[in-house]
Amino acid sequence: MIKVLLVDDDYLALEGLCRMLHWDDFNGELAGCATDGVEAVSMIEDNPPDVVVADIKMPRMNGIELSRYLYENHRGTRIILLSGHSEFEYAQKALQYRVTDYILKPVTRQKIKELELLLTKIGKDLAAKKEIRRLTGSEALKDRMLSLLRRGDEKTVYEFLHDGVLAEALLHDTAGTLGSTLLNYTFSYQSEIGKDKSSLEDMKKQGMEDYWDLSSPPERVSYLYTRCQELMAYARNRKSEYEQPIVAHCIQVIQECFSDPGFNISQLADRANLSLPYLSTVFKQAMGQTISSYLSRQRLLCAQELLQDISIPIKDVCARSGYEDPHYFARSFKKQTGMTPSEYRNLYSSRDLHPDLPEKEAHS
Repeated sequence: MIKVLLVDDDYLALEGLCRMLHWDDFNGELAGCATDGVEAVSMIEDNPPDVVVADIKMPRMNGIELSRYLYENHRGTRIILLSGHSEFEYAQKALQYRVTDYILKPVTRQKIKELELLLTKIGKDLAAKKEIRRLTGSEALKDRMLSLLRRGDEKTVYEFLHDGVLAEALLHDTAGTLGSTLLNYTFSYQSEIGKDKSSLEDMKKQGMEDYWDLSSPPERVSYLYTRCQELMAYARNRKSEYEQPIVAHCIQVIQECFSDPGFNISQLADRANLSLPYLSTVFKQAMGQTISSYLSRQRLLCAQELLQDISIPIKDVCARSGYEDPHYFARSFKKQTGMTPSEYRNLYSSRDLHPDLPEKEAHS
């Protein structure tokens, strides 16, 4: 919904304009009517509209003076001037105040359609800018961008940048702020995959300079996608030589530390000097399971082995297997094996006493 203030010293023209506009067609709302620039300024100060539609010739403060006031005090408010043919040269003075457009009088039904098209475009621009502000500060957008880069699927990244809400916002991103934010995320990914960290700052500086040298949103989107392609290609080429040692290191650390109840996968990522999302992706691709699942499996295997020794109290089995809470240990053990720790111990005790019996009979 865009708020529109109408300004004209001709009351009948003002009333006709208000009545002839199809407000629903451009999702508009009348913010008010003023009969000259001075009255309009007072209304703008109380409640700034999104758009001012004003006659160029008015007493006390004309349309050009009103344009100057908006330029100096409310740059977010657009202005459309109504002017006659004889006033057009005069109206050129308003160009320095970023007047959105002109509608030549008399205001016929055709001119009303032109005005409605202008207001529709302004509404879309304002909605896009609002979306740009929302996306620029969105952690979810950052997570999505990094997730797609880690997957390395160029088609999905292309669709991400060229289709949907983000693409629409990027095409309206004339200031380049949203695109530069996404470009910064690519630098974060470069750091994540260990790409030339010593010169990363220089790379960022050059990348930003190249980006800001581009003048149009489509050019900037194309540049951004090219950077993503380069990074994903680099990650693929380095994958085998880089990721194999990472996974081997993780397995070694888990084997050394799983018995410590305080050990977790965040500590593992810190020891590997990598982000947890990236490390998780690398590990799952190589091992076919998550790091958490692998860690839980090592603790379970240790607990099963210790439970077979009846001289070790179950509470000690819990602690030595890397579980801090005995109740959580019991729940987790049963979830993974279908038996409580005590039932598991009894099963193996029975098998030791009756080695020739099938497992079910030894347990009965």
